Amino acid sequence: MDRGKSLFLAGIFVLYAVGTFAFVMYLSQHRPTASSLGLLSGNTQLPDMRAIRDIPTRKQTFIDTLTPLIEQKNGQLSSLRQTLQQWQQQLEQGELANQDMVLLKRLEKRYRLTEQQEKSVANRVRALLRRLDTIPTSLVLAQAAAESGWGTSRFARQANNLFGQWCYRKGCGLVPKRRSRGARHEVQKFAALEPAIDAYFRNLNTHQAYTELRSERLAYHQQNKSVSGIQLAEHLTSYSSRGQPYVEEIKELIRYNRLTRFD
Repeated sequence: MDRGKSLFLAGIFVLYAVGTFAFVMYLSQHRPTASSLGLLSGNTQLPDMRAIRDIPTRKQTFIDTLTPLIEQKNGQLSSLRQTLQQWQQQLEQGELANQDMVLLKRLEKRYRLTEQQEKSVANRVRALLRRLDTIPTSLVLAQAAAESGWGTSRFARQANNLFGQWCYRKGCGLVPKRRSRGARHEVQKFAALEPAIDAYFRNLNTHQAYTELRSERLAYHQQNKSVSGIQLAEHLTSYSSRGQPYVEEIKELIRYNRLTRFD
């Protein structure tokens, strides 16, 4: 090989290496953080609720522990919605910046909208706005109380699982003692309350079983109105095998414990 060709190939290699390094550095500097994806950080553990014998005190402790985390989660989602709305305005004038496109793709993956890749960026942002949204604090508290017995259940105590979420990989959680023969699900284990709350929000915001819940929430947004936990609870018949009686239980929990004061 002549010297000129060797220098040419060496130059190509150097340019490739420099380009790859620059690309990696760009991604490292613009990689979306957990907060930018609307994810909670922290290691909050539930107090020993069974040790609190006085029921009103137990309930209040449960509420006091969860409410700040729920409000923080809703605050993050509200902030993200503002970002998406700003993107909509930018798209009317032109294109999104590269770092915004990186975040858009990560949000689509987080909220299970990767099928939107073939559509326009504007449609992708619009689809995200439908899913990436807040949930009334009253509804979150009521479901956590119902599913965990106000934090006293085995799954709440041993797995930080307040919402009855399942997983299907062996060893991913706790095996229910009354699991049906042939069933493979486990009750998912979380390291802290924050990821459990993240998983709950993602469930209601992405699963096809709660499409009507998201549609009603969107309708209220479009009318500049607030939607209550009791209103959205009507669309939770698929959350439990009990169906409508479960919905009525959630609504009564909200009413009896005056949880709407947290909305």
